[in-house]
Amino acid sequence: MPLYILTSKKTFSAAEDFSYAMQQAKRATIVGEVTGGGAHPTMPFSVGQGFVVHIPFARSLNPITNTDWEGTGVQPNVEVEASKALIKAQELIFRERQATAKTDKDKQKLTYLINAVHVNGNLGTLPLDQFDQFAGTYGPLVIYREGNKLLCSFSGNKTELAHIANNLFVLDGNAQIEFVKDSKGLYSKARLFVQNGEVFEELRK
Repeated sequence: MPLYILTSKKTFSAAEDFSYAMQQAKRATIVGEVTGGGAHPTMPFSVGQGFVVHIPFARSLNPITNTDWEGTGVQPNVEVEASKALIKAQELIFRERQATAKTDKDKQKLTYLINAVHVNGNLGTLPLDQFDQFAGTYGPLVIYREGNKLLCSFSGNKTELAHIANNLFVLDGNAQIEFVKDSKGLYSKARLFVQNGEVFEELRK
């Protein structure tokens, strides 16, 4: 089973040992920040007159690299900020599964999941005039702007669209919606991605 280990600059000592060993054995993918770089155990030594210093008395030695991570830290396979490491690892898991998916529907299901992990990311917001360009009726869906929110009305229900990236939004818990431009530069249709992998298109009225 694929294994992903998340690290930060605060990852230190024994946690680094585990991460380094698993990485060098090609048993895990490290995602996050370069770790603290503490490989050599220390112990206190008296130097007289009440002073004590901590001095390394041993070192780790990896049988594959014949060295350790002292002073350099464990270098991630995929380097990202620690706060984004979990989301990145989830994306990598889905992309790995997508690469071996056998049908287009299965691949699309995984694209849906990849998009979903980025909903709460710091992707910025689109300008309000672009929200106005999306506004319109697409099949049974009515898209409109209310203040600084982009909303969808369907069968009497109103939901707020959550931005994923570019022209792609979360429509609800089971679907995502992408606004598609035509050759004239107008948003003339909406593409709906359903959680089960199905894709539908609705023309703008």
